[in-house]
Amino acid sequence: MDIERRQLAWEVVRLRYWQHLVNEGLKEGKIPKVPVHVAIGNEAIAVAICNMMQPEDELALSHRNMAYNLARRGEFGPVYREYLMEPTGVAGGKLASMNLTQPELGIVYSSSILGNNVPVACGLALGKQTLDEPGIVIALMGDGSIEEGSFYEGLVFAKTHGLRLLMIIENNDHSMSSTVAQRRCPISVGDMCAAVEVPFRQMRGNNVWKYLDNVQDARRTVHEGGPMCIEVFVEALTNHSGPTPFGPSDPKNLSLDNGLIVEQSPNDPVYVVEQSIPTSAMAEMTDRVFAEKSVEETP
Repeated sequence: MDIERRQLAWEVVRLRYWQHLVNEGLKEGKIPKVPVHVAIGNEAIAVAICNMMQPEDELALSHRNMAYNLARRGEFGPVYREYLMEPTGVAGGKLASMNLTQPELGIVYSSSILGNNVPVACGLALGKQTLDEPGIVIALMGDGSIEEGSFYEGLVFAKTHGLRLLMIIENNDHSMSSTVAQRRCPISVGDMCAAVEVPFRQMRGNNVWKYLDNVQDARRTVHEGGPMCIEVFVEALTNHSGPTPFGPSDPKNLSLDNGLIVEQSPNDPVYVVEQSIPTSAMAEMTDRVFAEKSVEETP
């Protein structure tokens, strides 16, 4: 297995482990009473985006930004201490979870308001264009955001001005505790994009290597020709917010004691990694993350 392929696999496994640590902290009541949205199931797209980004690129995130903040940081402690609202956190304990940014790493905005980051991302991209600055802007959102007027307005604005904006929709079929079918009629993002001639594609399978190829190609498209939208299908492997399990009746029994794989299916990015690399390599990575627990975890 070549070095780059192994590194991407390691980043997915490590990101899963770190999110497990956050979940354990939530279950133990260590984290203050601020909403924390774990993103177990989102590791493949997060690692792909973070490896695609160039130094001049910028990320505008949503409330479920944990995977991106951890992946961009490349270390657990400073981000976890921010969730604990400690002075040694990456933002001095002032931003906690839903609004966490790391401008020095390209994460310039995170919002707890559904769809709010779309107009902000448009503004950032317009600023780059006006000031003749390099790079693109990536706006990350969930499927609930496409129900907001800001999403379609953002498509129109970005297309009208030829902005270097890549919109990524993480579709986990849930907003709060309701599925798409429970809360609204079907929405075709592809049709919405086609209406304003914005390139659109979908990604499935949670394969980090394929995802990286796809988003690198998308970045080139955006950098050379303006806005683009990608809908990536992920699985809601955790609760909407808070620890999993939330209580005795919660069927999502996530625990480090059960291992890093949550589902034996292509819905789970770590399972996809396990099926794609030698058994010995996966065992080595798993042993390595568990061995680092005493180093990474904040007392």
